[in-house]
Amino acid sequence: MEHLFYAIIRVFNMMQPLLPSGLKKGPKGIEAVFSILRLAILPLGIFILFFLVFRAGNPIFKEWSDAFSQGFWEWFEDLSWDLIWFMILGFALLRSFFLQKRNWPSILDDAKFINKGRNRRRRRHFNMNGLHHEYRMAIMVFISLNLLLLVVNVIDIKWFWFGFEVPKQFSLKEFLHEGVAYLIISILMASAVVFIFFRNNLNFYPKAKSLRILARIWLIQNGILVISVCLRTVYYIDFHGLAYGRIVVISTLLVVSCGLFLLYRKVGLHHHSAFVFRRVSAFSMLLLAILSTMDWDQKISAYNLNNGRISEIDVDNYLRMHPRTYPLIYENLDIVEEQIKAHQSNTTRWIKYVSIEDFKETLDLNAQNFIEEREDLGFWSWNYADGKALEKLQRINP
Repeated sequence: MEHLFYAIIRVFNMMQPLLPSGLKKGPKGIEAVFSILRLAILPLGIFILFFLVFRAGNPIFKEWSDAFSQGFWEWFEDLSWDLIWFMILGFALLRSFFLQKRNWPSILDDAKFINKGRNRRRRRHFNMNGLHHEYRMAIMVFISLNLLLLVVNVIDIKWFWFGFEVPKQFSLKEFLHEGVAYLIISILMASAVVFIFFRNNLNFYPKAKSLRILARIWLIQNGILVISVCLRTVYYIDFHGLAYGRIVVISTLLVVSCGLFLLYRKVGLHHHSAFVFRRVSAFSMLLLAILSTMDWDQKISAYNLNNGRISEIDVDNYLRMHPRTYPLIYENLDIVEEQIKAHQSNTTRWIKYVSIEDFKETLDLNAQNFIEEREDLGFWSWNYADGKALEKLQRINP
């Protein structure tokens, strides 16, 4: 039973030869195949992870992958899974038979076996074979990921970059909200992959020129993906108007673009990871400082009031803005009324207010609350923007 237990473990242990040592010394082709399989485990896992993220973030890629998987599984319709599991069990039993004559460490000797391995690791300072193993694994990762992202970028450039029109029964919400979130996650994961493989000695491996080229192509392709995500956001803003979440998406893409550019330089110039983190942090702080100087409530309200797609603007959002935007809303109540009426023709009605009277009643109440609040605060809480808004609202709603 002990030999059977060790054999089952070795069947699923990719760090050890898949065949017994007596058979492994046979055909060199078999040994090479299993060596490649052991190398491919991590690249395959990373590839599947990115595949799932891209599938969730790109509706056309999802359709293509569904069609491919359906055609692929049709080849196995007549396959007997019971037979496959029976063969796996038989393979495990055969391994236990071949390994009976091996001197495996017994359970009582496990402590000595572990301590021996620890001492061996302490004496090992640098393993060139391990570095070469990591290099070949990185090559497989970047080749597979570049091919996968190339398909996604071709789809985006062909369908979304030029002359994009919203098809019927097409969910822009899924296209932007869910899609953009997944694609931004994929870009961050792409940066993490570069950080992982170019963190230590692989950065200075003499044969890593091909790997650096593949990593740069990978970063350039992610830059193209950033443009695609930005275009999605622009389409959504043009269709549904401006909102804080969409401003956050654009700001995040600017930071991500800066990070990709710095990663591109890190790969070529062998910089430390701190080179990227320090500069990305500085750029993020500068961007936040610039964004904080703008009155986004006014800009959002003004943009949505002038948007031509009056049936797609979130009218409720006007009342969620800061009260200093209320004078602008009062001046454009006729536009708000048109937007509310246009919503009534939509198949799905997703705004709260169904008439301009209800909207104005809530607007008057919010404006009055703001006037009373500002009058109670006094001089020490005064600022120019709120002061001007208070003055205008007192004239409109005395």
